[in-house]
Amino acid sequence: MKRVGEQELISQYLTEGRVMQLATSAEDTPWICTVYYVVYQGSIYWLSWPERRHSQEIATNSQVAVAIVVKQDLPVIGLQIEGNAAEVADTGEVKAVMELYTAKYGSGTKFYDAFVRGENHHRMYKLTPRKIALFDEVNFPANDIKVIERL
Repeated sequence: MKRVGEQELISQYLTEGRVMQLATSAEDTPWICTVYYVVYQGSIYWLSWPERRHSQEIATNSQVAVAIVVKQDLPVIGLQIEGNAAEVADTGEVKAVMELYTAKYGSGTKFYDAFVRGENHHRMYKLTPRKIALFDEVNFPANDIKVIERL
């Protein structure tokens, strides 16, 4: 039986996951929140109001971190991610991501049309990962942390 590699597991876990904890900071003060997400072309996307604290902090400091719990009981499986986040303005990118979001969550079918008209209060945000740490005691029982650099 062929052993699954770290990259394949990371892709699988990112796709299967539904929520992530997003950490931001401003003036040396950290903040964390939970958001629903989808993955498109190696980046992680979510929707949020621009007035939310995490959205405001991303506008001034794009450095963020994410934690995704893949398996909630023992043995542990999870992802820790660091990278840069930004608001998405490209209509083609928004359309492609919203098709995935709608398929995954069954909501957001009118988001794209409202986005194009400038009538949607929510904004789309994108995390471009720089580093991903895989904690997977199922596939790597020696508890080795697999870190993938994406610079």
